[in-house]
Amino acid sequence: MAEFTAHIHGARGTLPVAEPEMARFGGNTSCVALRLDGRVLILDAGSGIVALGRKLQAEGVRDIDLVISHAHYDHVIGLPFFAPLMDPEVTVRLWFAGTEGAPDAAHLLADLIRPPFLPFVATDLAAKIMCNHLPRSGVTKIAGAQITSAPVNHPGGNTGLRVDHKGASLVYVADFEHDNGTMDDRLCALMAGADLALLDCTYTPEDYAGFAGYGHSHWQKCSTLALAAGVKRWGLFHHAHTRSDADLERLAKVVAQADQSAFVTREGATFDLIAG
Repeated sequence: MAEFTAHIHGARGTLPVAEPEMARFGGNTSCVALRLDGRVLILDAGSGIVALGRKLQAEGVRDIDLVISHAHYDHVIGLPFFAPLMDPEVTVRLWFAGTEGAPDAAHLLADLIRPPFLPFVATDLAAKIMCNHLPRSGVTKIAGAQITSAPVNHPGGNTGLRVDHKGASLVYVADFEHDNGTMDDRLCALMAGADLALLDCTYTPEDYAGFAGYGHSHWQKCSTLALAAGVKRWGLFHHAHTRSDADLERLAKVVAQADQSAFVTREGATFDLIAG
């Protein structure tokens, strides 16, 4: 039986949070685990990847693909503490498109995992780590799925991702800012007809005006883009680290009235892309 599920291990942006008033939607930063006919494909290594690593160890998973969309702290902060990297029986294929200062996955690992930030270095990791190039724009076969990557509008760059598998599709764009132009058109092309999209809605339309140019979008613009692209269902993602559960509950009600295809993503949610 075909398998394509997505489990949200972190949906926050900027910083992980642990306040009790943020527990229902979760406080971990970006990390989504896909199960693809027994294969494991992880999108981003925010703080949510730490608990995921323990779960994969308990399951005895020995083969993992991990795609890093970009190297900002909230998307890689959990990588040094991803337990499978310390297991010599595990193979981790790390995919990264590169950025200024870290042209490839190997440079990213070496620069992220070193003193004075940590008491160990990347070469201390015991797992078999295979560093692979993810094209900034193009199609790659990863974990048995077709991965389409495309650049999106974000300071320092970010790679939007589309995963197609067994006739179902998921789009993951954790950080982007609409530009009302070429980049929006590219994003719509990436999302065209997708079953599920997870889109950066760090801001509300009301507070966006004070943060234009910071690299993040709001739900009204995401709704417009998702509708134009024919996305079946989409989730508000990369929640501001200052936004409480009560804030997000209120936002969910507003969004549901305006766009029935939209919802506010919660940490812990699982989506079955094939069963719908």
